[in-house]
Amino acid sequence: MTISAPRSGGLPSGGAPMAPGEYLDFVAKEYLAGYVSEGGSTVKVLVVGDESVACELADGLATVGDGFAHVALDAANTKVHMVDQVFTAVAAQLDWDALAAAIVRKAYGRADLPAPGSGRDDLTVAQVAAHHELDAGEVYRSVRRALEVAVLGDTSLSHEFRVAMLRLCSALLDRGDVDATERATVLGWLRGEKLPAAALRRAGVLARVARHNARPLLVSTTRWVRRAGLPGIVLTVDLERLIVARRPPAGLRDGIYYSKAAALDAYEVLRQLIDATDELEGLFVAVLLPPELVTDESRGLPAYTALQLRVADEVRDRRRPNPYASLVRIGVRLEAVR
Repeated sequence: MTISAPRSGGLPSGGAPMAPGEYLDFVAKEYLAGYVSEGGSTVKVLVVGDESVACELADGLATVGDGFAHVALDAANTKVHMVDQVFTAVAAQLDWDALAAAIVRKAYGRADLPAPGSGRDDLTVAQVAAHHELDAGEVYRSVRRALEVAVLGDTSLSHEFRVAMLRLCSALLDRGDVDATERATVLGWLRGEKLPAAALRRAGVLARVARHNARPLLVSTTRWVRRAGLPGIVLTVDLERLIVARRPPAGLRDGIYYSKAAALDAYEVLRQLIDATDELEGLFVAVLLPPELVTDESRGLPAYTALQLRVADEVRDRRRPNPYASLVRIGVRLEAVR
């Protein structure tokens, strides 16, 4: 077997490439259908050969897996070097009402009051009470207790996340304790919108999403998705923009550009994700990198040793791809086989 060892200052550049379709089939079978859907999490760094390969891979990742929520972030329009911006960008692409509806439906079931139908409008207390020919007040008290146990009692979720989710669930009961304005405030808070402090206090949320609470909120989100019955989240993060060292002239700029320090901060966010896989539930993260970021000692992975050591292969078979590796070549060979 011919192997390639790490070169000084960089990652091992050997390794046979995989085709996008081949890798997607592997991910669906070996990760999403088992490990991730059972609660495991992993982060994969995928070195993509060119734009067409990147597009094919991104399109495939947007649909791979049965029942998963799919989220895609691009460093060109999301500040990926800030974990709070990563969280709010993820939150903006999730259907929080659908997740809350699934939790409410389960709460009715635990109260032995199964909701009729399958729509969100069937989850109001009035509808459920009429279906079971019961007093609406009694139905509300029963389902409210079940929700408080399921949501507020779940200490694996951060406190402010639990409070926010209880508001969204309560809004679906349509009993007037959470109105449309309060529901909109909670959704805006999750998505990082600038909201008046008074509105946040009324919703029971005391702190805006920031660096100090974004990570536990992201962990809570992965767990909440699974509590709602989904197997997990497939998150695609495209870091191609990090290779741009100098912003183009003002008239040609498009989106976000990164200084070297910001690029290293982006790698730190990725490093934190890798180290948090034991806390995250049901999360598959695919990070797309151009080949330049694998070897560039100024702005690439070699510039941030803490991340490099987590994804680099100490030895690599030049002729056989290893799809289980942390760093996988997709449609690109970084070194010719000799």
